[in-house]
Amino acid sequence: MPKKHALRGDPRRGAALTRMAASPTSAGPQMTLQEVLDRLGPSIFAGLLDPDGVLRYANQAALQAIGSAPEQVLGQRFDATPWWQACEVSRQRLQQALAGAVRGEASRFDVRVATSGGATLSMDFSLLPLYDQAGRVVWLIPSARDVSEREQAQHQLQLTRQAVEQANDALLQVGPDGAYRDANAAACRLLGLDREQLLRLRVPDIETQIDVAQWPRRWRDLCDRGSLRFETTVRHQAGHEIPVDVSVSLVSSGQASFAHVCIDDLRERRATERRILQLLQFDELTGLPNRQLLLERLNATVQTSLQTVVLVLELDRFKRINDGLGADIGDAVLREVAQRLSATVRSGDLVARRGGDEFVIVMPAPSVPVLHTAQALLDSIARPMPIAGQEVHMTCSIGIATAPADSDHADTLLRRASAALHQAKMLGRNQASIYAGAPHDDDPDRLALETALRKALRDEQLDLHYQPQVDLAHGGIVGVEALLRWQHPTLGRVAPDRFIPIAEETGLIVAIGDWVLRRAIEQAAAWQEAGLPPLRMAVNLSARQLLHPDLARRIEGLLASAGLDPRLFGVEVTESMLIGNFDQAVQHLQALRALGVEVSLDDFGTGYSSLSYLRRLPVDVVKIDRSLVPDVTALAEDASITRAIITMAHQLQMKVLAEGVESEGQAALLAAHQCDQMQGYWFSAALPAAAIETMLREDRKIDPALLLWR
Repeated sequence: MPKKHALRGDPRRGAALTRMAASPTSAGPQMTLQEVLDRLGPSIFAGLLDPDGVLRYANQAALQAIGSAPEQVLGQRFDATPWWQACEVSRQRLQQALAGAVRGEASRFDVRVATSGGATLSMDFSLLPLYDQAGRVVWLIPSARDVSEREQAQHQLQLTRQAVEQANDALLQVGPDGAYRDANAAACRLLGLDREQLLRLRVPDIETQIDVAQWPRRWRDLCDRGSLRFETTVRHQAGHEIPVDVSVSLVSSGQASFAHVCIDDLRERRATERRILQLLQFDELTGLPNRQLLLERLNATVQTSLQTVVLVLELDRFKRINDGLGADIGDAVLREVAQRLSATVRSGDLVARRGGDEFVIVMPAPSVPVLHTAQALLDSIARPMPIAGQEVHMTCSIGIATAPADSDHADTLLRRASAALHQAKMLGRNQASIYAGAPHDDDPDRLALETALRKALRDEQLDLHYQPQVDLAHGGIVGVEALLRWQHPTLGRVAPDRFIPIAEETGLIVAIGDWVLRRAIEQAAAWQEAGLPPLRMAVNLSARQLLHPDLARRIEGLLASAGLDPRLFGVEVTESMLIGNFDQAVQHLQALRALGVEVSLDDFGTGYSSLSYLRRLPVDVVKIDRSLVPDVTALAEDASITRAIITMAHQLQMKVLAEGVESEGQAALLAAHQCDQMQGYWFSAALPAAAIETMLREDRKIDPALLLWR
């Protein structure tokens, strides 16, 4: 036996071992062996067995583990001692080792042994035979080392490996040379490779935006910064490319380093973004660009030096279709109209649906007289429409305006085309009318309103009402939006959508805007001085106010004068206000946020800025337009638009406020979709300051049962 011959190779050593083991009770050398065994350390158990497997000696570490004195265990069969009561499998393995040791076979294996406290230790166990000078086995030496921590570490490592392997994200390890060292199952699925194939590749073999020559620089950047985050595309085994978000962390251990890479598949997210963009910019019924995209493209078109013609088209007496034949037939008619309009104009012209039965056509640099195109459109719509087995007859009216002759602003151009449309209807419908270009001074009603508005500002006829904004987590009022009201002595209440455009065109909006800011801030400060709960006062800014160079300084001065904390004040802007002077508007909003003022993006979903703008805007709150607020009875697709906007805003660290909430069902669905706040007639209309104060003192809230949906 190799072990036996190795021990017998040194006669002096064999004699010494024999003398030390000759008598376990004698003094001298035997005591020296006991001292050696006792000094092996508290985590190493050791002892002596005779060839029959009877325990003759156990060191202090082994005895302390089971809380026994020597006389309690010495003289017993080793496999019957308390150490082996914790695991029957370990005891059976020991018995096999004892049988082999008598034949001169050494053994080493892992076992579980018991302690006096009832714990179980994992031990690395050895059983060695000891020979006399004649080569006979005279003693067996058992020893065991506590490896519980090693086993626990191995178990934890195994769990970690399982977690990595079962992770949904693709996880990889990459060495300094760019070679893949490890990859989980998700990474293999993402790339269409098995693990062996993947580990034969390097980063440039998979990532499309880096080659072998660029890899060393990527590794240096990682070493310098510790982590990297970027978007790229990777190649699938089948040949197509996959957009991904990549997070890379440097891991160092001693002299060795590698990159831990997490890859997030962006295909679903990109598809969702495209769907959101489609829903926000295109009419779902007809597939045409909606009002948002219309304004965006028209605004861009009129900025050029080319002549641009805008035609606003409305179906004549369309209501009788919906009332007489049903909404389904009405929808089919609108789809047919959309197709006929698109087929009649040039491929480069824009056909959009602005809402209801109204369509808009934008024609840059028209190649034929506009009235020829208008007549072709009238003829196209007048042809019978076979819808659902019946023949539907429709006509339309068209209003026409031209840039830059009539205006070089999209909003104004559309208004003037709409005015021409109204003229076409007045003349009997089924015809086209060109905007006549009458100056506003010739419009007696408009001129009278302008004069009255100047007087209203001077005579304090203007007032502010406040609509509560409610938190959908606890149901309490957290803010109000200041809304301008005009009560004329003889005309009565004048609607804001009637006098605000006049104020903007005449420049009165500057003075009115300053008045609104001052009055709203003073009112908010008065509520705070009265000891009412803190709430944020929100004020709508006009386009002229937003672009005024002293806006932030003006608001800062008003806040300081009133003693109002800037964190209790907010401003609201619309997307359309930003598109023309984006960089300047962003600077002013950043200055306001630096003061602590909250910035809200109003009417989201109806403007025309692209989604990429939202990421660049210094905005705290996104306000969902009332047209995008669904009820619990709404179609799943409608609710998904709202949910997508909420999710997108939250990912950009913005809060979401839904406006125009008019039913309990809408509020419940918004709460369920984790919308942060809401306002609307369901909770309260805009009220005078005294009524808001009463509401705050009564601590009016939403029924908590409704918020259980969250």
